[in-house]
Amino acid sequence: MKEIVANRELAKRMTALLPSFVLICLGVGLAADCSRVGTEARLNPSPAVSISGSPSPLSRQGELPQQSLIRQVDFSNFTYPSLPTGKCSMEQVHLKNGRYEAPEHVKRKLPSEDCWSVAIVYADYGDVTGDGIEEAIIVLYAERGGNESSQDVFIYTLQGEHPKLLWKFATGDRAEGGLKRIYADNDKLVIELYGVRTTIGKELYGTNPIGVGSCCPKHFTRTTYKWMADRFQQDGESAVFPNPSGSAVTDMPRL
Repeated sequence: MKEIVANRELAKRMTALLPSFVLICLGVGLAADCSRVGTEARLNPSPAVSISGSPSPLSRQGELPQQSLIRQVDFSNFTYPSLPTGKCSMEQVHLKNGRYEAPEHVKRKLPSEDCWSVAIVYADYGDVTGDGIEEAIIVLYAERGGNESSQDVFIYTLQGEHPKLLWKFATGDRAEGGLKRIYADNDKLVIELYGVRTTIGKELYGTNPIGVGSCCPKHFTRTTYKWMADRFQQDGESAVFPNPSGSAVTDMPRL
């Protein structure tokens, strides 16, 4: 009789402990599953998910924003139209690795009747048309012998996937209309030329005071242009400033 009572008491205790035992087992099982899931997540991470819903700022090439695609054009290996300085007789100038070299018989001929070489020397980018898209500003120098240093400037935009020339012009020579700087500012094009009242398409030579040497301009002239329909037009009056450096160095990013 005592043994039966003892067995009944043991059964009651086991019944009371059963819920706790089940919970412990479940907890252990869940922890194991979580541990396994965490391990699998570390071994097989899921791709990042965007929650913004906005398109990527990168181009379809995945390298540059849409407004900067002009930077993907290789202007060092490029065909330019005839140079506005007229230093080359060619209707097109083909650059390879940033240079064109004339045949040796052209270089040996003195006085020179054609360019000996052409090189891309400066390049910059910026929105000069007000459309929110960058244009390319490319400066070439054609060597023809001597110390004359006028330069050829080309401004390109993209039309679809192809470069389109917006403007080309020649600068003057050092203190007389030589290129100091050309850049974008507030959606406009700014051109700075050495000399007094020197302006593209107007005066480039003979505007400096007597005694100013070609090497050492004392002033430079800043002119701003705005893109109007299909061309650049001067925006306001040109302004003349002292040249603190006293030299005729072009102040642009070199290639």
